[in-house]
Amino acid sequence: MSTNNTKQATWIAIGSFFSYVVGIVSPMILSRFFDKGDYGTYRQVMYVYNTLLIVFTFGLPRAYSYFIPKQEIEQSWSIISKLNRLFLLLGGIFSLSLFVFAEPISKALNNEELVVALRYFSPVPVLLLPTMGLEGIFASFKKTEFLALFTITTRVLTIACTIIPVVCFSGSYIEAIIGFDFAALITCIFAFVLMKLPLKGVQTKPTDISYRQVFYFALPLLFASLWGMIIESAPQYFIGHYYGTEVFADFSNGFFRIPFVGMVISAIAAILLPEFSRIDQGNGMGEEASKIWMSSIIKSAKIIFPMLVYGVFFPKLIMTCMYGDIYESSSIYFIVKNVSGLFFILPFAPIMIAIGKTKKYAMLHFVTAIGIVVLEIIAVNVINTPVAVAIVSEICQVVFVFLMMHAISQCLNKNVWSLIPIKDLSIILTATIIAGFLTWCLCELFSLNKFIMLGVSLLFFVIIYYVLCWIMRISYKEIFASYLGNSKMSALRRFIP
Repeated sequence: MSTNNTKQATWIAIGSFFSYVVGIVSPMILSRFFDKGDYGTYRQVMYVYNTLLIVFTFGLPRAYSYFIPKQEIEQSWSIISKLNRLFLLLGGIFSLSLFVFAEPISKALNNEELVVALRYFSPVPVLLLPTMGLEGIFASFKKTEFLALFTITTRVLTIACTIIPVVCFSGSYIEAIIGFDFAALITCIFAFVLMKLPLKGVQTKPTDISYRQVFYFALPLLFASLWGMIIESAPQYFIGHYYGTEVFADFSNGFFRIPFVGMVISAIAAILLPEFSRIDQGNGMGEEASKIWMSSIIKSAKIIFPMLVYGVFFPKLIMTCMYGDIYESSSIYFIVKNVSGLFFILPFAPIMIAIGKTKKYAMLHFVTAIGIVVLEIIAVNVINTPVAVAIVSEICQVVFVFLMMHAISQCLNKNVWSLIPIKDLSIILTATIIAGFLTWCLCELFSLNKFIMLGVSLLFFVIIYYVLCWIMRISYKEIFASYLGNSKMSALRRFIP
């Protein structure tokens, strides 16, 4: 990516980090104040919301990044307003559905306490769905610093509103949900204030993009979202339904990738979609797009691979430091999720959407969803362990990545292997595995407090990986130059591999 794109991705990454903080810090605190049953109920509320969110967003968040770069800047606010009206409508339907269908949902998840919890939570969708377009708006105008401001402010507010009623006033998960509702209201107001900032001083005129064009673009993404909902929710459903709330609590705490990984991937995808949309002339991937593609993969691997590999070597340490010793059993799910993450650095979604192959994109989601459901039913009935359900889910998703890359290679008339810098990725992965193994061997020699050990292991890993980068010629100069500029880089160049 260009230096400008790298900086823009960094702003999104900073905001994404705070989004993940909400998903991790709040559970870290709440898991220590609720018993496993109540905590499992709270996590199931979030599971229901995040699952249905995939459907009710209707594929529209990506419409901002697709349409805005293709139109005159004067039409931008008209596009934004048109999409916002759709989000308000979808959010209202979503909120009403949560309230009305709370009882059937609770029966499906075999937890009757979900009825009241979901009804208290029901105002959230209509408040938060209209904020979904901010990332696409700011990425399109290369003003992602506004997005970082919004995300940091609102996520800190959400954490405070969720945990203060519990920690300071001994509230239950219901009080935590009410706090979440209040934070969602403030978030909605703030989003509408910020939305017009990138267009300050720009005269507006009506867009020639119709609702029909929007839906033509969004419908395949809706279907992809529907199948994506099944892909993401299937393991949660099978584990929650067949193994109970306590196992679900173990699973939900561990079945995630190290937050910085999602932060980097989502940031890069958000920047690449408007870039590819701007570049696309209907003839596939040109030289400029190919250069951006390869650069983004290599940079992603340099940042993401060390994090994932460290997580795989020290899962129990990470889980117990985050959630307490009773959640040591979450570590197996953490390993499964982070191993599969090695395959998700390939930015297939932005280019598939930008070149208009949304139907193919949706079809591959459908194939993967069917495979996951069928194989997880077999896993539940034959192997009958929750870990098997998690492993089946991730294997299917890795297969999905390879199917998507094959589809891209066909669309662009390129060899699939020419789209993957295999040599570079292999060198980076080898270095991180060696660093992880040597760090693990060193840490086995010490018996320290778990929090001290976490810091010591991170320090060892960074030092060993730093040395290996010099030995194996893994360069980070380009990444640092994107932020420091040539003058500062000249002074630091000798210290950066």
